Amino acid sequence: MKKRLAIIFILLCISFTALGGVHNSSADTAQAKGRSVNLLVVMYHNILNCKNSIYIVSSRQLEEDLKALKQEGYTSVFPSEVIAFVKGKGTLPKKPIMITFDDGYYNNMYYALPILKKYNMKANLNVIGAFSEHSTNSGDHSDPSYSHITWTQLKELADSGYFEIGNHTYNMHKFKPRYGIMPKKAESELVYKQKLKKDVAHLQEILKENCGLTPNVFAYPFGRYSQMSKEVLLSMGFEMLLTCNEGINTITVGDLKCLHYMKRFNRNSRYTTDRLMCIIANSSKKQK
Repeated sequence: MKKRLAIIFILLCISFTALGGVHNSSADTAQAKGRSVNLLVVMYHNILNCKNSIYIVSSRQLEEDLKALKQEGYTSVFPSEVIAFVKGKGTLPKKPIMITFDDGYYNNMYYALPILKKYNMKANLNVIGAFSEHSTNSGDHSDPSYSHITWTQLKELADSGYFEIGNHTYNMHKFKPRYGIMPKKAESELVYKQKLKKDVAHLQEILKENCGLTPNVFAYPFGRYSQMSKEVLLSMGFEMLLTCNEGINTITVGDLKCLHYMKRFNRNSRYTTDRLMCIIANSSKKQK
């Protein structure tokens, strides 16, 4: 009889512990929802050592930037990690940063990749499909001074573990006949949405076919966007939309909308690394 009572007691303890575990799990989930982290995003374009332009950063400047960011305690993350955090499926470091490169220049592979490897940092590369297609089909590629990355090179970057790929339109990175992906004058909403979806979907198809990639990150050309463009992109499965608005992002668990207007600091080559870090520090103080 005593043996039977002992067995019953043990079973009751196990059941109670299991119920307690379920309760604690629910509490943890409730606490996690609404938890926020400030996210810094820095945007680069060309990485070159022989040209002078506001958006052409030298390899030395890039290395100084990454070194300073590491020293300040920033840890680089992929867009996929940020998205997972918002969905409650992952964690982010105390001071996360996303390094982004727009347009898909070959020099991002030639100059930036070795520096990223040196400092063990991750990055996001947003490609313009028509430019990469030209480099691929013309045979005129792999020149750091002007080439865009080919499909083969893009897959190599994705496979390297240091880059995640984003969509920067197939052929809408232009000032005319429309300004980026903005609607043209007198263009109906239906026609506009059809054209935008067709262009962006075309690059998605090419990336899937040639690289085995299906990006869920979209970078607005020239940072221009509208409510209609957001609706189209979200309907296509994109989860993170990158603007050119400057500031620190507040990333919140359970709030998918915080990913729809991501702010980025556009790295001006005329800034020293110290000035860039000061700008970031001042923006971070305002965010608190």
